[in-house]
Amino acid sequence: MSPLLILTILFCVGLIGIPGRALGQDQFYQGKVLRIIVGFAPGGGYDTYTRLVARHLGKHIPGNPSVVVDNMPGANSLICANYIYRVARPDGLTMANFIGGLFLQQLLAKPGIEFDARKFEYLGAPSHDDFVVGVSKATGITGLEQWLASKTVVKFGGAAFGAGTDDFPVLLRGDHRSADPNGHRL
Repeated sequence: MSPLLILTILFCVGLIGIPGRALGQDQFYQGKVLRIIVGFAPGGGYDTYTRLVARHLGKHIPGNPSVVVDNMPGANSLICANYIYRVARPDGLTMANFIGGLFLQQLLAKPGIEFDARKFEYLGAPSHDDFVVGVSKATGITGLEQWLASKTVVKFGGAAFGAGTDDFPVLLRGDHRSADPNGHRL
């Protein structure tokens, strides 16, 4: 038998096996409830687009499971992220939508992180954020190099730890190991 014929047979056998795998997924999700936990209170942006995705998600999963949304607000969604990692069963029926900047918190050695970001499975993001850091001319700083060389700490306002408005200035300053969750130097 020629090597090309053997490869063709193996390819065709592989294609025949694909529907069997899809049927197994149908059986797993059939009649089940998929839970999406949102790390913020009802009515906000994360809750709104999670509910929009949840309304249609079950139609695109083999077995068409029901999808419910639960809210677990607190600590800028850190409670939700820790819950998913430490408490939720890894059974394929629980997902979460929390602020992605929390993964950076592990690198920043922030207190309260109970998860290992490398062990999460990333499915996607319903939105994308771009951050801009603006410095007033009154500071006398006109460029990144001047800011990094400055002996004076430039203070920034922000939403909360885990949000890019707080974390990126800390990273740019290069003093992330000596900052608390509010960006204050220790």
